Amino acid sequence: MRKRLRNLYSEELVDSDYLPELVELGVLIGSHRTASGINQEEFARMIGVSRRTMTKIENGRQSLSFVAFLRIAAVLEMRPEYLLQELARVTQRKWSTKGED
Repeated sequence: MRKRLRNLYSEELVDSDYLPELVELGVLIGSHRTASGINQEEFARMIGVSRRTMTKIENGRQSLSFVAFLRIAAVLEMRPEYLLQELARVTQRKWSTKGED
């Protein structure tokens, strides 16, 4: 079980594995990064990942470790729970509109 979890968080996701929440989280992170005036390369350096990994995170193709998530929140100068609440609002809105079809 432990090895399986480690593999889940260390591997790049393939197209069929995309999680809508992970994509939305990447969009939120990219939006806040841009609004803060930090380019992607500098942001990646600040949180301790490569620019390529940062691109994958913002595109929802790379899962985040909890430590990376905390570093992102710190660099963006926001509380981690605020970022999660914002993600919940975005995904809740999408889920509620899907039920109206």
